[in-house]
Amino acid sequence: MTDLAPVLTGCHVCRSPLVDLINARIKKGMADTAISKWLESEGHYVSRITLGKHKRDHLTSDHESKRIAAAEALQKQAKTIKFNGDLASLVRDQVVSLVESGTLMPSLAEGLRAQEIIDRRQEKSSDRELAIALAGILGGSIVVDGTATEIEGPTDTLVQVLEATVQAQVEPVDDGARLEKLG
Repeated sequence: MTDLAPVLTGCHVCRSPLVDLINARIKKGMADTAISKWLESEGHYVSRITLGKHKRDHLTSDHESKRIAAAEALQKQAKTIKFNGDLASLVRDQVVSLVESGTLMPSLAEGLRAQEIIDRRQEKSSDRELAIALAGILGGSIVVDGTATEIEGPTDTLVQVLEATVQAQVEPVDDGARLEKLG
């Protein structure tokens, strides 16, 4: 797939939402300056120089065949990607597979940033567990034992968080036993 990557990036004309109309006008022989003026009137300005470069480099049968092959490869890959609603996990899994296949070589800085994101998620989970434990202590006569899980959408009150995210075992205890249990 690495040899297909250049056909998927870089060119402003190729990334334009009007690329098919632009290519059709170029193939009809319309002047680059006229196409540039038309694009400007449509709110998608591209210079005549960029249009000329696109014509020379990308309106070739070799480039078109590579672009079609790349699009097919992406469609095939999209069918195999399992998305569970967690974008970070999806990206992590895709990066791992690309690194293992030798297609991708991430930098040290990128790896450290990714680890920082993972660490932040774990800290948030720990913070939730602490909040639940404190709620049990400050709430009175019950201690809630359980694990927190992420849910979709924001919650406004601690009661909603407890109901939605904790499988709880509720047991009444006296203050001394509660402190021993938390310690």
